[in-house]
Amino acid sequence: VAKEPHNWLLHHGNYEGHRFSQLKAINTDNVKDLKMVFSVALGGFESGGRYKFGNLEGTPLVEDGVMYVTDGWGSVYAIDVTSGKRGQIRWKFDPGVDRAWAGDVACCGINNRGVALWKDKVISIALDGRMFSLNKATGEMIWERKVADPAVAETITLAPLVVRDIAIVGAAGGEFGIRGWIDGTDLNTGKQVWRTYTIPGTNEPGNETWKDGKDRWKHGGGSIWETATYDAETDTFYQGIGNAGPDWDPEYRPGDNKWAASVLAISPSDGKIKWGYQYTPNDPYDFDEISEHPIVNVKVNGVDRKLVVHAARNGFFYALDRTNGSFVAGKQYVDQLNWTTGLDPKTGRPLSYDPTKDVQLYTVGTTPRRGQAPGRICPSHFGGKNWEPTAYNPELQLIYIPGIEGCNYLENQEQKDMADQGGPVQWRSRFAGGGQKTTERLYGSLKAVDPATGDTKATLKLEYPNYSGALATAGNLVFIGHADGTLTAHDAKTLKEVWSFSVGSGINAPPISYSVNGKQYIAVLVGSRQSINVLQNAPELKNTATASMLYVFGL
Repeated sequence: VAKEPHNWLLHHGNYEGHRFSQLKAINTDNVKDLKMVFSVALGGFESGGRYKFGNLEGTPLVEDGVMYVTDGWGSVYAIDVTSGKRGQIRWKFDPGVDRAWAGDVACCGINNRGVALWKDKVISIALDGRMFSLNKATGEMIWERKVADPAVAETITLAPLVVRDIAIVGAAGGEFGIRGWIDGTDLNTGKQVWRTYTIPGTNEPGNETWKDGKDRWKHGGGSIWETATYDAETDTFYQGIGNAGPDWDPEYRPGDNKWAASVLAISPSDGKIKWGYQYTPNDPYDFDEISEHPIVNVKVNGVDRKLVVHAARNGFFYALDRTNGSFVAGKQYVDQLNWTTGLDPKTGRPLSYDPTKDVQLYTVGTTPRRGQAPGRICPSHFGGKNWEPTAYNPELQLIYIPGIEGCNYLENQEQKDMADQGGPVQWRSRFAGGGQKTTERLYGSLKAVDPATGDTKATLKLEYPNYSGALATAGNLVFIGHADGTLTAHDAKTLKEVWSFSVGSGINAPPISYSVNGKQYIAVLVGSRQSINVLQNAPELKNTATASMLYVFGL
């Protein structure tokens, strides 16, 4: 990847998860002259009743003048961008998802975050749990494999991570009583190589942290919905793991509930777990930690350290030793945080964690409890940062966190058992143990953080919570999209806005950069349906029209 800065070949730009472009033709001096050079209208409106608008959350890939993008329904488009003046669709592959059905099963929107490239193939996924190998030149399907089982509410929304000949994905659906897993497919044959459950079963290490005595780990959540990072040096990938199920009734699942709200270090060839680190034990807040875990090499207290870092949904920035998972540093990066008083400097455990208790209260008044008033939680359960990816500039050694700021309320409802455990809750029914209410207007932020210490070096308040993600470039710029349809560029040191363009429809996808014929471009997918989370905060956006567009900018 480093040898091909003109291309964007991997979901996060590189295996390390940096989302950094070495291109610097567009820089702080000339970014004011950046203009839209072309747009391409994608499909995604063909059918599906109230579900016709698949959300555009995908990261485009670019290889030698051909861009590969997906719409929310998992259709793949190969677009010739060599002219720099227009994008010409070479082929389109539609996986033919049953839209009305899939929309009812998918927990949190009709989402697809992109494809992977492998040799002369494009590897894509569909919401209904299938993976496809497509001919890169023609879009013709070589094989398909059913990886996830939508009959039990398992869906797939993430771009695959390809390591050598294995494509790694995981199941989403944590709000529907699934048991999460990560899965490897042999791309030569289209057959499964391994499957590793994120919630350990009987006799597996960590199962003892499910203390209910009723095998409730079988519906323990721990879903996956963002692409892992990979360290070639140790042949390890780092996968963020989602919340425990049910989300908001921790009394239903006493114990620490490993490996929910964690990161797992895993071998890509056989799926074996090397180590795990849990951020919020017995998480009562729905603090998924599915988002990317960038790999950085930096000096900590004058010593070279190999770190894996994470801007957690729970409001803290973590640096872990990536060889053994030991805690190195952690610091609050959100404006408001009330659920714990801080982190233990040795272990990184929340200071309000009580090792003598199986059900964690954390800070009283923040936790949803049976028979109690709703808890007010800061950051909100949407997190300090959700799936939307950070970007890292290795030259400045700063990580850019697009954030969600503010607080909300969480309410408990006592969770009933799933049908296979004698209860009334059917498969594909909500299994959340409560709900959330937002009464205060949330806002957004962009923060520059030193990954070695977690110290915030610069901060910018944004009008809207960030649902897009970030791109950093060697031109000392950071690009982010906004819910009101603005794409902005910021000075990488000060975060001051230096350019903006309004596309007129919400941006829920991260931008990328590439070059063709020596000219640098910025590209972004535009036009998600505004989620209820945006609208309850910002009613002024209620008439935003949904689109399904690719926008490309150049000098």
